[in-house]
Amino acid sequence: MRYIILFCWICIFPFAGYSTEVVAEKVLQKADSLFQLADYQQAGIWYDKAAYLSVDNVQKTHALMRKGDCYLMRSNYAAAEQCLSRITYYGLNDSMQYAARYKTALSAYLNSSFENAESQILQLRAFVSDTLLSVNAYPLYALILNESNRWTEAKEVLLQYISSSGSSAEQKQQMKQEVEKMYAGASIPRLKDVEKAKKLSSIIPGTGQIYAGYWGEGILSVTLQAVGLGITGLGIWKQYYASGVLIGFSFFQRFYMGGITRTEFLAQKKNYTLKRNFNNSRKEFVLKLLPN
Repeated sequence: MRYIILFCWICIFPFAGYSTEVVAEKVLQKADSLFQLADYQQAGIWYDKAAYLSVDNVQKTHALMRKGDCYLMRSNYAAAEQCLSRITYYGLNDSMQYAARYKTALSAYLNSSFENAESQILQLRAFVSDTLLSVNAYPLYALILNESNRWTEAKEVLLQYISSSGSSAEQKQQMKQEVEKMYAGASIPRLKDVEKAKKLSSIIPGTGQIYAGYWGEGILSVTLQAVGLGITGLGIWKQYYASGVLIGFSFFQRFYMGGITRTEFLAQKKNYTLKRNFNNSRKEFVLKLLPN
């Protein structure tokens, strides 16, 4: 029995592995042909088969990356991020590890998973020994930092990327000046303190909305709450104590508590608008720096 097992191990198993790799290669070719035909759904299925059949991690990584491309082409960024998270990095050279981590970071960024996107970039910088290769990820890193409101860091990353680029000294100087201008202190959005806005509304009705930049809503809020207090006072003056207080104070309290909740929403909305306007206005410049 031992000799039979030994015979299988020496003579049969190596060929079984070889045949599996051959099948995986043929499946990859089938997937590539479907991808070229823009049949991304079917191509993704075949790439998944290739990844399952592949014994070699390089081949498996290639299949998973191409499956991620299928999801990206269909704008399914969450699925692309999940697919690329299956990649393991043992045995990958710098070039493939860079490509895999970069694509994972890009998918996470497009899926608004900014923490995961930054984690992938940081791992890329740590594990890809070729710094000339890893620096190509800096424009994407700057976009990720922008979304995390870390604009000073984003500026420094862009300046480092420009310094290491192959552009002429004149072009580098021009791009650096543009970056400095885009991230100048006066250009950085001044975000509203949400907790401060809520406290203002709780102390003086309407002031939180005004602080958040919504004057009309602030004036309306304080007017409605004043009406509630007025009804309470009128009820007491007319000696309708119970009904006056019940109706008037209930009216006041509804708009008072609602005003605080509304203030929180408005402050967050204002911050979102400020961030989007700032980041979108700089994205066009950064995208020009992204490697093809």
